[in-house]
Amino acid sequence: MTEYFSAHHQLLLAALRDPRALAAYSIEEWELLLRLARRVKLLGYLAVRLDEHNLLEVIPARAANLIRSALIRARKFQQLARWELNRVQLALQDDASSLIVLKGMAYLLADLPIARGRLFADVDLLAPKDSLPGIEATLLQKGWRHHQNLTAYDERYYREWSHELPAFVHRERETEVDIHHTLVSPLGKLKLNAADFRQKAVPVEGGWYVLCPEDMTLHCALNLFQNNELLDDLRHLLDFHEMLQFFGNGQPLFWQRLVDRANQLGLGRPLFYGLYFSRLLFQATLPAGLEEKLHQRPGRLARRVMRACVPLALLPLDPDKPSRRAGLARLWLYWRSHWLRMPLSVLLPHLAYKFYLSIFPGKPVESRQANQ
Repeated sequence: MTEYFSAHHQLLLAALRDPRALAAYSIEEWELLLRLARRVKLLGYLAVRLDEHNLLEVIPARAANLIRSALIRARKFQQLARWELNRVQLALQDDASSLIVLKGMAYLLADLPIARGRLFADVDLLAPKDSLPGIEATLLQKGWRHHQNLTAYDERYYREWSHELPAFVHRERETEVDIHHTLVSPLGKLKLNAADFRQKAVPVEGGWYVLCPEDMTLHCALNLFQNNELLDDLRHLLDFHEMLQFFGNGQPLFWQRLVDRANQLGLGRPLFYGLYFSRLLFQATLPAGLEEKLHQRPGRLARRVMRACVPLALLPLDPDKPSRRAGLARLWLYWRSHWLRMPLSVLLPHLAYKFYLSIFPGKPVESRQANQ
């Protein structure tokens, strides 16, 4: 353990694995833990786990108050997200029946344990690609607007290179709505057909659909290890870990279905990493030899590099002790995430453009490429 995780990482991971350990934490340990958990948006999760073990009256009063307020905040955000989803459904009417709810809102509708205490401020929806123009026009007509002012470059990025439309926010509310047409970048090395996921979607409350258990688990791993940069993203690995425990508990067929589905869709590599780091960070109890059944697995060198870098990105930095090693790991994973999503001919100009904006914010350049 100490070979891979520093003292502040061990402090946080021990709390997440077994909240009963928190009863013995000192005031100094609590102060550090609260800062770390807040950074990775897991205060609400800790509140739920502590409440389950009747420990909120045992821990220091100040810590208990902060954790309870985080849980209240999470419930408020969930209430706002439910209302936003209801407003979208009302606005789109029949078109809403073609949508699949993704990510945090899907966990809430499916009543997964991980949804309790989870903090999220957006609603993610998967729509058929041919319905995007009509959905976008309807939302813009009925009070939503794009979250940011879009340049010609931004327009091309979202219309041609991205797996989603520019984010929507209603004029009277702050909850973000993201409309996806697929689950990975259209330009990326990994190719997926969203229809494969749509065929197995299952109904939930309110007339909505969510991904089936295997696809929901795979999408979590895919989003974490294919679409994201992993920075302070421990919460999403915890989502994945909790889904494995929930769906796999008492359902031995789930594990075979999960592996078969990953092999069918070509998602063996992101699933491998999800299983690997769930074992490493959360000491997950999984069927032996599960990873070996995957057709697509990373090689030995890739595993070693990812093992060295991923925990440094997922886990929060010590707020008082900057780490150059963690900074380098995070930079490499940032480049990796872009490399997976874009070919080199698009990636290099894109990163150059972002670098320019970091030096001259508010001065976008309308490139020839963007206006073609």
